[in-house]
Amino acid sequence: MTLGEALPWLGASSMLLSSGFLAGAETALFSLGEEQVAAAKPRVRKLLSQPRELLVTILLGNLFINLLFFTSLPYLFPSAMQSNALVTGAQALLALLVVGEIVPKTIALRSSERVSSLVAVPLVPILAWVRPLRRVVNAIMDVLLRAFGVGPAAERGVSPQDLATALELSAKDGDLAGREADLLAEIVELGHLRVREIMTPRVDMLAADLDHDVEQRAHLLEATERQRLTWLPVIRGDADTVVGRVDVRDMLLEPDRPLAELIMPVTFVPEVASVLSMLEVLRAERVAEAIVIDEWGGTAGVVTLEDLFEELVGEMRVEGEEIDRVVIPLGEGCYRVSGGASIRDWNDFFEAEVVPNAFETVGGYVAALLGRIPREGDQVILGAGLACKITEVRGRRVLSVELYLEGSQGGDS
Repeated sequence: MTLGEALPWLGASSMLLSSGFLAGAETALFSLGEEQVAAAKPRVRKLLSQPRELLVTILLGNLFINLLFFTSLPYLFPSAMQSNALVTGAQALLALLVVGEIVPKTIALRSSERVSSLVAVPLVPILAWVRPLRRVVNAIMDVLLRAFGVGPAAERGVSPQDLATALELSAKDGDLAGREADLLAEIVELGHLRVREIMTPRVDMLAADLDHDVEQRAHLLEATERQRLTWLPVIRGDADTVVGRVDVRDMLLEPDRPLAELIMPVTFVPEVASVLSMLEVLRAERVAEAIVIDEWGGTAGVVTLEDLFEELVGEMRVEGEEIDRVVIPLGEGCYRVSGGASIRDWNDFFEAEVVPNAFETVGGYVAALLGRIPREGDQVILGAGLACKITEVRGRRVLSVELYLEGSQGGDS
């Protein structure tokens, strides 16, 4: 083969290899994990510190080379194109797919760290050379992105939905145990969880009153022992006037000392704050509990770090203590549900999609559907073939309901 005959093949081969180089570089660099990037050479980290510029450069280069490859075929192989252009074009396309895409990307995936170090050497100067052209392309891209409602040059972070999907896939693939995936999913959701969803509501809140006499104080200490409380909010007259907090141990050790002398400052958090915001406040104040206030400044309840832990890992108990389960199976298609169960728990257990409006609990949801003060024996149609009967009421509060399929014996029991 003469030099004149070899040159077309050398030209075509160099373009195919250049296309393969850029395709492999893209795969290798963008498949590196965070730990691999941290351990990579400085030039690799420099490239990945500007991912948009890197991607645009690689795509521009690949597009230019591929266009050059196909447009130069009639000049490199004129006789082949004249005799059978369709077959020659198909052969060129196959060569580009194999040499310019499949093989380099496969190699890059299997040895991403090694390939990244190699391709970074020529890519660093290439990135600088094409900067003027890249600026023009970026400007055009920004205009198009704005047209589709996407901010220019925005580097999208990982959303909670992305993380939840990744956790679900990891659990299905066996990379994470079911309980591990559930716990991590709960942590991801903390940013959307509101304080009012995990707090102890005002109606269940125990408080020490400055006006309590010795006998009332003794009864209060008995109640704190039953509920395993370590602190109490201190009020003056009513729950909306919280003046501080008191350590139960101080009350036990100094029963005759005036309550006003045992008071410590208390932290307040709004009920609409996210749990993550609450956690930041508690950490800054170095406390484990806070008073929750509503939008009018009144007391909505109390919240502690234990409430947060129970939201993540489930109800905690001491040895020998029974857990009040929020959903208890009674038979086929029939359940007893605590009125204090959160709508989130309801949705998770029954795979429902109830959207809480003016209520956070199952009892509030049922009362809202009923449209009046609930009474024991009231039945409510929930839709989707489900109904429930209110089985226990205290005052105006629903304590428990029975959930059953419409027409089953659950509603007649």
